[in-house]
Amino acid sequence: MKDKKNSKQNSEIDFLSDSLFRRSIKKARWKQFGLYTLISIVTVILCIVIMHLGTQYLINKKIQADNLQQTNFGIGEPIKGAGISNSGTRYQYNIFSAVGETVYYKRIGNRQFVWDTETKKYPAIGKVQIIDRGSGLTEINHMDEEAKRTIRYNQLNNERIIDFYYPNINYSFLPQELEIATGLDENTLIEVALSFKEPMTTSDLGEVLGYKNVDWLWVNKKKKQQMEAMQESDSVKVLNGDNAYGFGVSEEFPYSDSEIKNTLISGAIISGTPKELNRFLDLNIIRTSVIGATIDKY
Repeated sequence: MKDKKNSKQNSEIDFLSDSLFRRSIKKARWKQFGLYTLISIVTVILCIVIMHLGTQYLINKKIQADNLQQTNFGIGEPIKGAGISNSGTRYQYNIFSAVGETVYYKRIGNRQFVWDTETKKYPAIGKVQIIDRGSGLTEINHMDEEAKRTIRYNQLNNERIIDFYYPNINYSFLPQELEIATGLDENTLIEVALSFKEPMTTSDLGEVLGYKNVDWLWVNKKKKQQMEAMQESDSVKVLNGDNAYGFGVSEEFPYSDSEIKNTLISGAIISGTPKELNRFLDLNIIRTSVIGATIDKY
């Protein structure tokens, strides 16, 4: 009886200490560990993917909203910045935000040059931030005794900034610089801002001003009450072209046939060589003319 009991105990001990059984248990544990690890990795990857897609969606919504706010116009609505365009924005994305770098430029004839730059950060959560801005829109004001007026310069490229003069407002001095422009070197491309004596419809303006060498049309957004108040302050009588609203135009698309045909135009930007600008000299609609940026033709 005792021998049977001892034999049974030895049999149980032999079973638990069997190397094959231990290897099976160990193998099962490793499989379980591997399964848990795989599930954890897949879960983490799925969370990262979902988080990435979610943040990219929020970032893109921020970019779209900001672009809409910047343009803030529909068909036929004026845009801020006389003759200023942008070359598009380059975006660099990371998990939680994107950085957009925009270059603004001006074009005279077939030449273009950088006018300003701007870098914005678009976080998935939080407000859009301007993290860097070029000095293009920072003015350098200089009183020019010969020109008899304060001339503004773009700090980024040291080019002149154009000015517009409002109709029906009294000024102590009205610059007439178109004649100076037509006397410059023939290999120079010149930007000139024209301010009209009275606002004109695009159809009437097209007949008088024409379309060749006309780049931009100024729309005076000031109301009558604002214009009357401006009479009392000399500092706001002259409009910096960078803050003006209007439309880019070209010879290929006559503005009198476009969506802006019912809009009143108070000024324009013309550009070209002195010879090309000569035809504008005798127009009696021009109240003032101001030279802006200049650049060599070649």
